[in-house]
Amino acid sequence: MASISENVSNNLALVQKAAFGVGLVSLASSLALYTFHGKKEFFQCYLIAYLFFFAIGAGSLALLMIQHVSAGAWGFSIRRLLEAGSRTLLLLAVFFIPLVFGLQEIYPWARPDALKDKLIEMKSGYLNVPFFLTRAAVFFVLWNAMAFSLSYFSKKEDESAQESIGWWFKAISGPGLVVFAITIGLTSVDWAMSVDVHWYSSMYPVLFGFCCILTAMIFHIIAMILIYQGGDLEKYLSRNYLRDFGSFLLGFIIFWTYLNFSQFLLIWSANLKEEVPYYVNRVTGGWQLVTIALALGHFVLPFLFLLRRETKRIRFTLFFAACFMLLMRFVDYFYLLGPSFSPRHFHFGLSQVTCFLGIGGLWLSFFIYQWNLYPPIAARDPRVVKEPVHGV
Repeated sequence: MASISENVSNNLALVQKAAFGVGLVSLASSLALYTFHGKKEFFQCYLIAYLFFFAIGAGSLALLMIQHVSAGAWGFSIRRLLEAGSRTLLLLAVFFIPLVFGLQEIYPWARPDALKDKLIEMKSGYLNVPFFLTRAAVFFVLWNAMAFSLSYFSKKEDESAQESIGWWFKAISGPGLVVFAITIGLTSVDWAMSVDVHWYSSMYPVLFGFCCILTAMIFHIIAMILIYQGGDLEKYLSRNYLRDFGSFLLGFIIFWTYLNFSQFLLIWSANLKEEVPYYVNRVTGGWQLVTIALALGHFVLPFLFLLRRETKRIRFTLFFAACFMLLMRFVDYFYLLGPSFSPRHFHFGLSQVTCFLGIGGLWLSFFIYQWNLYPPIAARDPRVVKEPVHGV
């Protein structure tokens, strides 16, 4: 059975403890800043950081179901990582609770005088606090049910080696992808788009859902390269395996650009007063620098860097590209909501750093804990048994 090297195992244990400590200290610092800077900035920064790590958890679930349905050779090498990532949705459900106490600071429709706005009044049948919280609770139940069901059958497959268990993966993942698409689309409206309650975009749910998959893929590329060093897992870092993931990353970057440009082009060409302010806020007041940084850092530079075949086949270059892209993913989430909270001027507060480190530290510690619960490779996966595809 495949196993990680002792050195990597020791390092993981240290990282887990350090991440937990940093998370606790940072959350305590966030609470201290809450006292000085006010709850409005705290909850707004908390939401941005929360959405970044939620994207990894939700995207892991989506990728896990996709690899079960597609049965691609790329899937089994990171299957355990995806399972661990999807199970962090349990912790993310707990991290959602603080947002319940800050809804009025984040969402205009949640404020006591909201119904004075006629547009909000028209949307109040959907955008109201009880229904919002009910939807969130139902979504987390569905996501966690799918995540832990897939992990349950994965464990059962290892123990019993019954080929019939493979049917359950597809039975859950096929309909599960439909459920995921619907729930993540509604989530995008609830948690992110309704921050700009007067603005709407039909492309937004698609972009939000795809960004979850993109963020998760980037994170798991980094995790795979770091964890699979040495031992039996070294073979999954062959040049051809890395090329597959590098190609995924390149393709996803291009598709992200296509979705963003399509949304921009449709809104700008329509020139409707309800829609255009969304982009006006992002090209003024200092936010234009973030827009330029995303255009260059999230598309132009990684696109040119990953075009070369050899770049995608070398660990260091792919690792470097993935780390850079993970940073750009946070910039994208900051760009997604930051101008809505501060439309007239660029603002990046200390609370943003402490919230990110607080949620991120505890999330990473929990992820490592979940990953350690199972063997690193699903030994009974038919794709492993058949020893397909890649050489060195």
